[in-house]
Amino acid sequence: MGEGDGTMAEKYIEGVRELMAAYNESSDAALYDALHALCYAPNEETLRENYERNIACYTASYDASALPAYDVLPVLLFPVTDAYSVLFDKAARRFLLDGAEGAFALLQSLLFADMSDIAAAAKRYRRTCDDARAHTLAQDIENAIAVQDFGAAAQRTAEDYYALCPHGEIYEIFHAEAALFYADLQSALRYGAAAYEKRKMSARVCGLLSRIYHAAGEIVQAVKYQILSAERTKLSLPHDPVLLAACLRAITAADSDMRYAPFVHRATLADGAIRSDFIVPLAEEMLRFSEDLPCYWTGIYNPYGQMHVRSRLLSIMNAAMEEYGKSIYGDVTFDLMKAKEHTEVLLAPQEGAPVLVPIAVKNERQTVCFKEAGNARSMVLARGEFAFYRIERPTCVQSKELFAVGSPVVLRHSPRRRKIVLNLLADGLSWQEVRRGRYSLVPNLMKFFQKGVIFNHHFSGSEYTYPSLASIETGLYQHHTQIAEPGAPFVLSSSYVTLSEQMKRLGYYCVNLMGCSDAVYNGISRGYDRLIVNPWVMRAADGVERLIRHIEAFDACDNFVLLHFADTHPNNFDIPSPVKAQTHLCLEDVLQEQDAGASVFLKPNVLSQYVNHAEIQAMDRQLGYLFDYLTSHYEDDEYIVLLYSDHGASVHARSPYLLSEEQTGAALMVRGAGVPALGCVDELASSVDIYKILGKLAGYPIDAPYLDGNLPEAFGGTRRTYTVSNSIYPGQTYKICVRTERHAFHLETEDATREDGTVSFARYKYHIHERNEDYCEVFDDRLARGFLDIVWQYTESFRR
Repeated sequence: MGEGDGTMAEKYIEGVRELMAAYNESSDAALYDALHALCYAPNEETLRENYERNIACYTASYDASALPAYDVLPVLLFPVTDAYSVLFDKAARRFLLDGAEGAFALLQSLLFADMSDIAAAAKRYRRTCDDARAHTLAQDIENAIAVQDFGAAAQRTAEDYYALCPHGEIYEIFHAEAALFYADLQSALRYGAAAYEKRKMSARVCGLLSRIYHAAGEIVQAVKYQILSAERTKLSLPHDPVLLAACLRAITAADSDMRYAPFVHRATLADGAIRSDFIVPLAEEMLRFSEDLPCYWTGIYNPYGQMHVRSRLLSIMNAAMEEYGKSIYGDVTFDLMKAKEHTEVLLAPQEGAPVLVPIAVKNERQTVCFKEAGNARSMVLARGEFAFYRIERPTCVQSKELFAVGSPVVLRHSPRRRKIVLNLLADGLSWQEVRRGRYSLVPNLMKFFQKGVIFNHHFSGSEYTYPSLASIETGLYQHHTQIAEPGAPFVLSSSYVTLSEQMKRLGYYCVNLMGCSDAVYNGISRGYDRLIVNPWVMRAADGVERLIRHIEAFDACDNFVLLHFADTHPNNFDIPSPVKAQTHLCLEDVLQEQDAGASVFLKPNVLSQYVNHAEIQAMDRQLGYLFDYLTSHYEDDEYIVLLYSDHGASVHARSPYLLSEEQTGAALMVRGAGVPALGCVDELASSVDIYKILGKLAGYPIDAPYLDGNLPEAFGGTRRTYTVSNSIYPGQTYKICVRTERHAFHLETEDATREDGTVSFARYKYHIHERNEDYCEVFDDRLARGFLDIVWQYTESFRR
């Protein structure tokens, strides 16, 4: 079929669908008769023959007792083309333009497909029946819980449900409620904790855990989970001052936004009422939602400025927080260090090598004394400002007041490691837009990575940073990290080993030199020794200079560094336009509507596109400086560099879909030791693959069964057949896009995602289009069924 023929076929299909939609609206008998004569009548005999043949094949292997004879079928099938058909529901008198499920989907295959599709059709039908059965059983379990019926019949119902839906938390909820009813608190807690592991954002599960902990007399945990459950019953706080302080810390943890470390909603008790203050607790152990997390200590970053000033400025900001909100902190960068507090500590070289030890004090102008053999010096240090000290001989460090001591950095290289492993995260860099401009925006980037691998078809798993960054750092899809509600208080399961934890196990000094703090409280970045974060200001120019200074300072050890910059991220209109845009664009283009909504929903406009192009160019200039430094100071086998983005940019979108090529088409490129010089490659890649790519190159294990990523063919693995991007955002419809090399499949549910991250597929719509500039819609029954199979498998654990 030529290009013109293809266009004619598309117009024909669209025309027939418009007529069917018009009939659904009007019930016009004449319109139905015309469609019947056009699509059904010429094919009736063939459809009858195909149905009888497929029925015989189906009966030979499956139960066909429920399948009616052709003349009493509840549907008619209207072939539109040789590959695409639409069912007509006789009872409802409607064309099913959004596809069919259950028995109707089975009938469509038996009517229109050939015998080779029968096994798959039977499997889909069984899956639908199982889903319906599981839904019924779940309702029965809910009813049993409501009336406190935990007898043998209810127990069997729970086991039957678990056999069909092992991912559903209602099974554990039932057993926890039963154990609580029978006062078996140990079993209740075990099942309650298991339900929480499955669905950490569930207010119901948190409420259940609160009741269990209350019954067990564990008041601190009970209070924490009561806050998480949004239970409006008045909190019952203990009178014991130690327990009361612990409860207030628990309330602080449960009420703080996980996106904004080191900010907290600090809970205090005043005049019998709980007060919450949004502040930054400087020079203290950072908030920990779980004891499983490492201890970080909150410092303030001051590489160049006058000492003793920034902590005082922060105190003023904390006091003004109630009036101005968190944006008052916009230019403050925090230094979060793994550290413990001491009044005296003995430091010494390790493994026969000197160490560097970070130290910061808790109080203004605090004196610290350093004593080594024959030498003693005292220093007045600035509150919360870390400095590193080189320890070549045993040294005693003392102060009359507590001070923070970070983990020693051993100054030693290993032949099993590279001198520098660098992850560059270009936030929001739309690689599809860069490709559309023939890479003219990024000459330095292309020059450097042409000697490595550049993935031209890499797609993010999510549409914005918070869940996408978690997927990159864990190798897990969003529904496995469970990060859906932005900032919801919970921690990544300790059973997962993060990327930074893997690199730390290899012996690297692990530092996030510039980050947005999204991954701190939730445990995603728990392997880093140091995190220099600012939730709002992350400029490549600052980051590159910071990185080079870090490399020169820590050149005697092997470094793993994450540098996250946001020049490439389009902003909404609470950020001023760069001067270049102000001076080069006309008023009509500059004076855009000031939309303060989420940037992921920004529509294409001249100003945003111009600014984004200019900022990509600015980033590329800075990276050129960095790449020149790396290549002039290191051999190719001494470094590994990955550059990637967490998502793309909606301001360049050419389609109406949230998960468009431009919004989820992200950058991914690699160069250095062990990387083949392939240049641009056309294989598909996903953001969850980054974990395995770095593992292959750095040498950490990538065979954990829970990992969702794939090792690409370019690195000795296999080619992906598809990628998945999805949007799991409570209160918004669930959206998923499955991409193959040729097609993109977009599905959107009618119902909104629930608060716990689960979704309903009771009603949905989908579209298939070619992955080209024309976005030509594709109508093909077999193709649609294949994509739906992928979606059903992908959503199995959170589809209810």
